Amino acid sequence: MTAGFLVLIIATLFQGSFGLGMKNYKPFSWEAFWVVFSIVGILCFPILWTSIEVPGFSKYIWQTPVSILLLASGCGFLWGVSAIWYGKAIDNIGLSLTVGINTGVGTSLGSLIPLFILGNIPAAQAFTVLLAGMAVMLVGVGVITKAGLMKDAQSKTDETVVRNDKFMVGMIMALASGFGTAAMNIGYTFAHTASAIAVADGVAPVKASLIAYVIVFAGGAFIANLGYALWVMSKTKTWGDFVKPGAPYAYFKAVLTGAIWFGALGLYAKSTALLGDLGPVIGWIGFMSLALIVSNFWGIKTGEWKGFRRPLGVMNLGNAVLIISVIIVGYANSLA
Repeated sequence: MTAGFLVLIIATLFQGSFGLGMKNYKPFSWEAFWVVFSIVGILCFPILWTSIEVPGFSKYIWQTPVSILLLASGCGFLWGVSAIWYGKAIDNIGLSLTVGINTGVGTSLGSLIPLFILGNIPAAQAFTVLLAGMAVMLVGVGVITKAGLMKDAQSKTDETVVRNDKFMVGMIMALASGFGTAAMNIGYTFAHTASAIAVADGVAPVKASLIAYVIVFAGGAFIANLGYALWVMSKTKTWGDFVKPGAPYAYFKAVLTGAIWFGALGLYAKSTALLGDLGPVIGWIGFMSLALIVSNFWGIKTGEWKGFRRPLGVMNLGNAVLIISVIIVGYANSLA
């Protein structure tokens, strides 16, 4: 179990950091960046990594009931739509606030629903402590959201800081993206059937866990993301972005962002296998909460909170509450 938490921590470092690549990708337009990110991160990396660890993994997918594949792919499609909102929200309100709001919705729904899908409700004491940890986590996310609202209010009255006219649009996009984030973990829980088939065939659980993500991402998620980005490009006529001066740097940033993004999820998948039967529940809460703290760190480092002293203090308080929630959830896992 200790190994599971160590892998989870590394995954959160990746998850909280990949959004840096979405903040400045010139000379690409958003849609050009998203085309490359979708092909590399959502399609190629999941298939390549899984092929290396589980050669011939596709046979386990074909052995999975069609109904499970459709449910998992459908959840992937919902996540794909939300990922678009997520990327645009970062443009509008910054990395730390987007991740904060996304985490609140994504963590609560993305952990509770898989708990019932798995049909493995823990004993009363462990379940009570788990719910308490989730409640504390939501308080922490609420405090961080409050910090964001304070920041927006200050930007409208303080002439020394730049006003953001897209703030409320970004907040709504970040909130909506949280439902898709939850759908991703729900889809992963359904798709774990394929991983279980691989384990029964002798594949190590830590390796087999990657198969579920191929089902979620290579189907619906990839179609949603690439399709939307290409549609936007057809409207904006930005096809020339791919050959603009400076494009190689943008390609590098998009590829690196995709690698770090799926690196986070691949390691999270491995941690769920190491954490035991409740891995997709316990791991998801820790994964999202700790990633929020990492993203807030980067938000401060990149100047998102410069000139916002009081809101920053409130945000740091929210981070402290999140750390407490992760400790409570970890204790609940020891009781399960």
